[in-house]
Amino acid sequence: ILGLRSVSVVDDACKRVGIKPSDIDLHDPFIYQQLYDLRYPHGLFQIEADTNFRVCQKVKPKNLEELSGVLALARPGALAFVDQYASYTNDNIKESIHPFFDDILSQTGGVALYQEQLMKMANKIGFTLDESEQLRRIVGKKKIEEMPAWKAKIEEKIAQNDLDPQIGEVLWSLAEDSANYSFNKSHSIAYSTLSAWTTYLKFKYPQQFFLA
Repeated sequence: ILGLRSVSVVDDACKRVGIKPSDIDLHDPFIYQQLYDLRYPHGLFQIEADTNFRVCQKVKPKNLEELSGVLALARPGALAFVDQYASYTNDNIKESIHPFFDDILSQTGGVALYQEQLMKMANKIGFTLDESEQLRRIVGKKKIEEMPAWKAKIEEKIAQNDLDPQIGEVLWSLAEDSANYSFNKSHSIAYSTLSAWTTYLKFKYPQQFFLA
């Protein structure tokens, strides 16, 4: 069980204000205005860590999706993609690893940031969702020794569905690399929700927040 002190801080601050956490609109522009030019991250869940703070300053998240991207990027391996992701969030520049996968990766500027994206890509070339989940689990748990068997499976699936072999090579390369950096999106969205709550409370109700 993961214990998070910030959950208690949010609960206490909300009681002092007379609201519930669920009353806070996660799409409120006020939250992201505070993060756009953030100078003092103290008290903000995850963002107060130095690495996450620097990523936040580069990405300048404008919504919950981009805030989730900040938290997914601020880890070893994924940090290599911060500039690419920031080009997407700041200037809408999207890179393409292969047109076949553009629809899946466009939401993250061409970075395969999440394990769920890898699942969608595997599903798109013909694997069932159950098989795609097996691949996600192997990548997510960094079971490197089980990866080579998947190379043959991907090649077989590509041939079976008469797809360009390059699509299989791209997927295999990405699956192999992403074992070092891809993150679970449901985890990331849950964390970014808590980050958004602490941001809202700190800047909207600073007295109650710091007392909490």
